[in-house]
Amino acid sequence: MRRAAILFPLAAAAGLARCGGSDAPPGPPASAPAARAAAPADVYRPPADGRLTPKQIETYLGVLDRVRLDRRAGKAAAPQASDPLTSVPEDLAAARARGVNTEEFLWVKERVLEAEAAAMTARMNASVLAMLEKTIAELKARRADAADEGSRKLVAEQIANFEAEAERQRRESREKEPESVRANVRTLEPFHARLVAAHEALDRPLLPTPVRDAPRSVSAKS
Repeated sequence: MRRAAILFPLAAAAGLARCGGSDAPPGPPASAPAARAAAPADVYRPPADGRLTPKQIETYLGVLDRVRLDRRAGKAAAPQASDPLTSVPEDLAAARARGVNTEEFLWVKERVLEAEAAAMTARMNASVLAMLEKTIAELKARRADAADEGSRKLVAEQIANFEAEAERQRRESREKEPESVRANVRTLEPFHARLVAAHEALDRPLLPTPVRDAPRSVSAKS
């Protein structure tokens, strides 16, 4: 009898729960809409050889042109100091607006800047080497016209220093970039003028800063 008295209230409570009693916790409505899936992020698998294509460069230039046009129309302001973790770069926003795969765009941008930097380094090395060779030639002419042995010895020491620096420049010039970078430099050559103009218009010049402390040409007069 005591066991029956205990089980009866439990059975009654269970029955109320099955029948949807007022104390039962409400379940989710059958017609509740499923949570909306997040928009899929862009996915891009770079080529194994790391090489750009002319089409990718044209798309990259098109995005930069879009940024310039937006600025001209007052739709986009020039980039200002802000939190880099929350701000979206202008070119990336323009790529999204044009329906460009943003992951591919970022990869192309990195390869373009990488190749342009390599090309600029090569041009700068060639310019410095030409300056050094001109200086050495002028010093040798001065040595031949030196009035005494002491002057010739001093000029010879200067020649030796400049020749050592020229040899260092030649060694650096002979160091090859990875094949993918060299291939991208060649692919970018027909687009170089447009790339420079686009970056300069966006206040991101590709031209290097002037070389400081570069050896100067030695004048004929001491």
